[in-house]
Parts: sequence; structure tokens; C-alpha cells
Amino acid sequence: MLFYLNDAERDEIKSVIHKTFANIGWKEKDLEKLIAKNMPRLIPQNQLMVLFQEKPFQEAADIYALDIKGDLSIFELKRWQGHQENILQVLRYGQIYGQYSYEQLQEMLRKYEKVGDLDLAEKHYEYFEEAIQHKLNKADFNRQQHFVVITNGTDLDTRNAIKYWKDKGLLIDSIIYRVYEIGGRYIFEFNPYNPEGEVIIEEEERNYIVNTNLTWSKTDYRDMLDNQKAAAYGSRRHGIKNLKKGDTVFLYHRGVGVIAYGKVLGQYKSKYREDKNEEEYYVDLKF
Repeated sequence: MLFYLNDAERDEIKSVIHKTFANIGWKEKDLEKLIAKNMPRLIPQNQLMVLFQEKPFQEAADIYALDIKGDLSIFELKRWQGHQENILQVLRYGQIYGQYSYEQLQEMLRKYEKVGDLDLAEKHYEYFEEAIQHKLNKADFNRQQHFVVITNGTDLDTRNAIKYWKDKGLLIDSIIYRVYEIGGRYIFEFNPYNPEGEVIIEEEERNYIVNTNLTWSKTDYRDMLDNQKAAAYGSRRHGIKNLKKGDTVFLYHRGVGVIAYGKVLGQYKSKYREDKNEEEYYVDLKF
């Protein structure tokens, strides 16, 4: 929630009233186009490639995207507060599109890009070429599905339902966005989403969170603690390059919370990890 600060009476705050897209005359399709076009900025580290957007009069989710591994992300967007029915709806789409073959996904992309002979594996490789060494095989695509419900606020029942399904192993998340009107301008607040949960997120000015790469490695966090550094690997390296001397970095361990923090001592460094066959980008920290 946003608040106005009263500089004269410094113990007083006044809330900024948030609006919905419906309030400001935007349609659900406008929200869909906004997110699809700005996916690299809204989804950290450019991890998702838009595959398709909903067409009128089709039983389809709003946005489909592929991640670096070829897994399918299914987005369901709402202009208003979320409800449990949103979860049932996005799971229904997962039941349909989770069974799609490589050829069917390729046809979706061809319609979206309006290119009749486009090759999905080649397009995917071009999009992620800085992070992968070769094109994926057809069998690598759509092995798993990630479900994302994006709403203007989420009610308690929806949060409980998402927690229940996440605890059961379903890859489902909720993104909350808000719209504010401040000084005659509309402000769009969007909580970044990453299926793997292993990216760097700027939390506030010059304060950063660095996740400890738990999804990919059970030991990298120990290396960060023992050597007093913040590190990222492969496709998640870009955030490290943005860190500057004097920045405060919090090391976040999924399922535990912040396990350490420190000040950045200088520019980022890189080295090749032969045991993992990947580049490591890191900054030294003073805990």
C-alpha cells in the first residue's frame, strides 16, 4: 500500500487510493497487451518468451510463454480482485494446453508472429542464446506447466487455495498489481514473478535481494556465506552486473528467509565453474 507523507506533521500518513483498470476505462485486453509487450521488464531477467495471446471466442488463457527450459507458463489476467474460480479456470487451460505437442506450440507461435514457416526451437534459441549453448530438442518443450493468476488484489480464499496447491507440488503463483492515480497520472505497481524464484530483485533504492540459487544447487548458498559474496549463474547473471559499490545486498534462502546481508565492495567479477559448466558472476560483500 502507498501512503502520502505529511512533512509538516511527520507522525501522519494518508493512504493513496488504488483503482482498478475498469475504474480508469481500460479493458482486460489492454492489461493483457501491456503485460505481453513488457514481459522482459515485468518478468525479471527476461526469462519468458511470449508464445501466444488469447484470441476472441477461443477457450484459451490470456498469455502463454516459454521459459529457458521450454516449459509452458499459462497466465490468466483479471481487471478486478481475484477469486478461487480464477484458479479453476487457469488449471482448465493447463489440462488443455499442457498436452500440446511441439508442433501445436509451434503453430501457436506462427499465428502470434504471423510467420508461416517459423521454427519454434530456432526462435527459442535466438531469444535465449546468451544463456543456452544449443537449441532444445522437440521433446524438451512443454514438459511442465507453470500457472499464474494476475489480479488487482487477491482475496483470502484465493491465497489459501494457491497455498494448498503449491504445497501439493503444483507450480502455481499469484501476481498482484495495483493502479494508483497520483498528481493526475496513473501509477502501475506490479510484483515481479519468476517461476524458479532465483533472480535478483531491486526491493528499494540501492537495496537488493539476491536469491541463493537453491532451485539449481543445494551448496551455492554455503559458498556465498563462506566467501562473503553474492552470486548468480548462467541466465540469471544480469542482475549482478547492476550492483554497485556501496549497495546493500540481502541473501535470501527460499523457505528460510534472509540469511545474511552486506555492502558491495566493488565491481562484479566472473569466473568459469568447470564442475557446473557455467559462468559465475559475483560481487564481494562486507557482512
